[in-house]
Amino acid sequence: MDQLVRWFDTRGKAVRLAYATILAAVSGAGMTHLRGPVLGLLVFVVFGLLSGIWAVSISWVRRWSADHIVADASLIVPFIFFALLAIPVLPWWAAALIALAIGVVIVPFMVRRRRAYQARTASQTDS
Repeated sequence: MDQLVRWFDTRGKAVRLAYATILAAVSGAGMTHLRGPVLGLLVFVVFGLLSGIWAVSISWVRRWSADHIVADASLIVPFIFFALLAIPVLPWWAAALIALAIGVVIVPFMVRRRRAYQARTASQTDS
């Protein structure tokens, strides 16, 4: 991940925004093909916002992620939802319920792991 971040840091904001736009457009087009224009637009907007913010300021996203552990961990839920939407026989509401159920189980573990890492890092810097 650090190598990817360094690679993106060496590019200009315009190039990073172009990559973010391409990612959002391809993801949205794929979801439109699978599930229709409403969910395709939702995927485009969510991926566009998240990847666009990441493209503009990677360091700000990393600081925000460290400061907002629960919100950062909760971002996994919409991504699980979008991944489940790729299963054609699964209704969208079932995908939403499954994503929420998985989020209820996974998010606390992610938060606990991040807090333990932060505590370990803080204790190492205090020494």
